[in-house]
Amino acid sequence: MSAKRKIRKEEMYRMNNIERYDDTIKYAIMNIVDAVNKIESMKTNEYLAMHPYAITHSQDGYYRTYLPGEKGKRRQIKKKARDDLEKTVIDYWMKHSKLSFKERFKIWTERQKLKGVSDNTLYRYKTEYARFLKGHDIENRDIRTIDEEYLELYFNKILEENSVSYQTLKELLGYFRGTFDKSIRDGIIENNPCSKIDYPLLKSKCRQSIIKTAEERTFSQIEKNKLMNSLKEKLKKYPDDVRPYAIELALYTGMRVGELSGLMWKDIDETRQCIIIQHSEKYNALKKTFFVSTPKSGKTRVFPLTAEIAALLKNVREVESKYGYLTEFVFSGPNGRIHKTNISRYMIARTSGDGFTNPKSIHTARRTLNSELIASGAPRAMCCALIGNTELVNETFYTYDVSTKNYKLEMVSKINQRTINNNDNTDVEKLSSNQE
Repeated sequence: MSAKRKIRKEEMYRMNNIERYDDTIKYAIMNIVDAVNKIESMKTNEYLAMHPYAITHSQDGYYRTYLPGEKGKRRQIKKKARDDLEKTVIDYWMKHSKLSFKERFKIWTERQKLKGVSDNTLYRYKTEYARFLKGHDIENRDIRTIDEEYLELYFNKILEENSVSYQTLKELLGYFRGTFDKSIRDGIIENNPCSKIDYPLLKSKCRQSIIKTAEERTFSQIEKNKLMNSLKEKLKKYPDDVRPYAIELALYTGMRVGELSGLMWKDIDETRQCIIIQHSEKYNALKKTFFVSTPKSGKTRVFPLTAEIAALLKNVREVESKYGYLTEFVFSGPNGRIHKTNISRYMIARTSGDGFTNPKSIHTARRTLNSELIASGAPRAMCCALIGNTELVNETFYTYDVSTKNYKLEMVSKINQRTINNNDNTDVEKLSSNQE
């Protein structure tokens, strides 16, 4: 056999192999498509099997059947084509099936309730569902048909249509993950599609958080002076209103707003010269009610009863006694305990005018007190104990540079002068020893 014929024969052999390989791929794809179609057909038949009423073909050419109606009654539906009627029937039973995402979410929520999650968490489930799930196709979709590709399409649509922070997205994904995990435990599905989602890609589509400056997150001394003057003016104009005292106490103690409204007279220990911070007002969003519980951390902490704080509390008691507002709670008005929402709004109102970098919150006072204590040289462990935070939280979210521009100028100038006066060996040696 010649060399040319041998090469031609090898080429033909390779061509035949490629064609057979292509046929194999096509056959495999056809099998996959056929398998998917069969699965969809089986699911369709499952929903039709759930339908308790017969489908009839009348002389007028319409296909008819019944669907459950209100108050136990049934309602008739009709379509020209049997396929259209069956689709209507399937859509109905998909919506009312225990396998829809909507129903599985309800089952997961009930489980969370049994586990003891708070009413506020349950309320958040409810509001987030209404915001992101209600009215979307996924709501009535069979949970067995939801895969990672479908989820990514859904989340991409959500992020395109709404301004969503990454924190909100993480919470929403947590609800989904919990719903799928519960379905795995119940033997309905085998895998959780959330585990295969491209989180970094979704994060890139979230609303970017605006990072506030230290000036926006704390009070400057000028702002504190302006606020104190404003509170004094309000007390002159409305002597029976003790809310200015609540704001002043926030500046002195860094207490959370719920701790201010939940503070009780029995928490003031004049003998030991301290405030026992052990109560905090909370709001039940599900029941629309306020209640008093423990502080956020669940731990009681002790704050020193300084002369300034003692004088403030004395004024509060005198005002409330004079106007008949005195209750077991420190801050009360004509309608009883002053709620934390009222105190929060009052702080924002007092700091929304000229002279303030931005409207301030009660938390601004917490961050300011902590930062000033640390700047004054107070031990960090002590600051954490007073504010009621862990060291990590305190360092990450509550510690800011509150030094003035003039102080920074003075400190940097001293370093610069040392650099210029390089012949001053004494200063150089001192600087070196300090750095060591």
